[in-house]
Amino acid sequence: MNVVQELGRRERHRLERHGEFLRAAMRIVFAEGLDALTMQRLADEVDCSVGSVYTYFPSKSALVAELQRAAIEVLDDSCARFEDRFARELGNRARDAGARSLALVVGYARFWADTFETFPEEARLLQRLMSDTSSTIADEDVSRILPAALRLLDRLRRALDGAAGSGALEEGDSLRRTVTLAASLNGVLQLDHVARVDPELFDGRRLAASLVEDLLRGWGADAPAIAAASRRVATLTESGPLASKGE
Repeated sequence: MNVVQELGRRERHRLERHGEFLRAAMRIVFAEGLDALTMQRLADEVDCSVGSVYTYFPSKSALVAELQRAAIEVLDDSCARFEDRFARELGNRARDAGARSLALVVGYARFWADTFETFPEEARLLQRLMSDTSSTIADEDVSRILPAALRLLDRLRRALDGAAGSGALEEGDSLRRTVTLAASLNGVLQLDHVARVDPELFDGRRLAASLVEDLLRGWGADAPAIAAASRRVATLTESGPLASKGE
């Protein structure tokens, strides 16, 4: 085996090991919560020394940051597939650009709700991190996450910009609207945890749909246009969830 082949083999092994650690960490967080994830717990999960974990992740903060980045990448890839599907199946059905862009905004919200079924581990991880008040991720590790997070959020921002530019919404700060919508959806979807108390009152998906309608009306969309956008998105979901896995 020559030097190039050996380096290639080592790099493949490193990437495989890195992925193994992340998958194990995701299982721990999903089943037991962020507090249960420690470097020793991860080492025990994959049956290795804790020193091996530290060779890939210098701290728990770096580990969680990489876990969040990987989760966002999964959802961003799925969101790109949703956009392609929307363009193919709905893009040409709306009467005008405003109707298309408003349906796309509604679709993004429905996509986010669907991620909790299609990608439960990734979606719950991001939900927990958005609600985490313990500063699990140190400031110096935030840069690991920002590019992927901004890329995902920018998809919704562009749709909101398009809706405002076409007159479907009043002009406004699309970035603030993006953050407001994403954070609000995260909040109401957490109510699924208490749905057993009152399944109708705490139905997170129903509340999410109502929330999106209220926000869009507050941003200037009229009720008939929102209803039409929701109907268009509903036809798209008949063939499956908007959040889908790749081939």
